[in-house]
Amino acid sequence: MTENKEIDLIKRALKKGKHTGESDDGWARKRAKVALEHVKGKNLKVLNAGCGYGYDSHEFKKAGHYVIGVDFNKELVDFAVKNGFQDEGYVCDLNEKLPFSDEEFDIIFCSEVIEHLPIIDTFLEECKRILVGGGLLLITTDNPAYIKHRFRLLLGNADLLFSPAHVHLYTPKKLCKILEQHNFRIIKVKNIGRWLFPSLGDVYLVVAKN
Repeated sequence: MTENKEIDLIKRALKKGKHTGESDDGWARKRAKVALEHVKGKNLKVLNAGCGYGYDSHEFKKAGHYVIGVDFNKELVDFAVKNGFQDEGYVCDLNEKLPFSDEEFDIIFCSEVIEHLPIIDTFLEECKRILVGGGLLLITTDNPAYIKHRFRLLLGNADLLFSPAHVHLYTPKKLCKILEQHNFRIIKVKNIGRWLFPSLGDVYLVVAKN
């Protein structure tokens, strides 16, 4: 679905005063549920960095956490808050300093976002700053080394690697190395799709501790 069609869908839903239905958010919710398996405790303060519609925010909220979502698109943020998917929402650029205090969050969840950022270092520096000591950074992203992509490359098809929306792609090994360079401790790397090994799967989760 193109961005324009997504925005049109949001506008129609906002006019009706409700969200667009479970069929539109299943994959986002699944990623959040997998991430939540690694979260202990209740009433934690969560930042959803790149919240989109807020469907994944809703999973954290249902689990008993206070959720703030940020996104570059105001209509997305308004949609998420209007439908009660998150407690607060702000328009933010993840390439810049975030409008939050030091050690403000227990959890930062960032799903299918880092591949769209031209400079990941700025974002990770901010995550380091606004997370409490021992807080969790939960990142999901596409794996360019997905086994099906490897076969597609052999056939001359590299659409994922050259997608206009994807600025940088990270293998699990590369992303973990970058996180460690920013003094995060890797707790877990897990595939979210059907493959057992993250190195071969299509979308994976990295759980890192501040």
